[in-house]
Amino acid sequence: MGPETVDRIMDLLDEIDEKIQWVTDKVNDILSWVPWGLGWVVDKFKDLWNKAMEKLGEFWDKVGEIASNIGAPWDLDSAKDAWIEVGGPVAARASESDRSQSAVDTEWKGRAADRYALSLGPQGKALSAVQSKLTAQIGPALGAVASALYVFYVLTAAALAALVVAIIAAGGETVSIIGLPAVPATILGAVVVAIAALASAVINLRAAASGANSTFLQVANETGDFGAENWPSAVIG
Repeated sequence: MGPETVDRIMDLLDEIDEKIQWVTDKVNDILSWVPWGLGWVVDKFKDLWNKAMEKLGEFWDKVGEIASNIGAPWDLDSAKDAWIEVGGPVAARASESDRSQSAVDTEWKGRAADRYALSLGPQGKALSAVQSKLTAQIGPALGAVASALYVFYVLTAAALAALVVAIIAAGGETVSIIGLPAVPATILGAVVVAIAALASAVINLRAAASGANSTFLQVANETGDFGAENWPSAVIG
């Protein structure tokens, strides 16, 4: 799943707009030849139609907000992979920051070597914190948001596709004045279902984004474990 999914969603939105106009034209065509004595039927229909269009307006408001803030989960996945790739080498360096694993004692002698060896412990601690409190936290958090975005796109596309089908069905009901009263109800019911589906998708996405934000804030507040002041001067001076 990639950018083509976003294109599919945009195409569905255009199709919904076109199908609504198509149904509206068919409705107006039928209303144009309704006998004068059935004016009350027209008035009743218009009340139902206006309710359906009002609900459709709510749908467009929600969709407009979504369409103007489309995210890119594939970019988040790339960022996640980059953070995870950083974690491996950092963890390896942390495990090597141990005097027993160092060649200092065999290849380097003297006071300078001893002082450097003393810095290995703090280096290892700082490196471990980079891996455990930074890369190991940020990568999965980005992945969770990316996954939620993918789910959001799938649910949104499914809801829009179902709405297109319902609108087409409503168009099929506009064959006579007898079937006309069912048209607004068909559209209204489909729009209500679509709005509910979009709301569910948004809730799931917001939950993932909120969880990731909490993780990022926690990481930001724990930088003392791997900040500049925690590294030995021998490696940063």
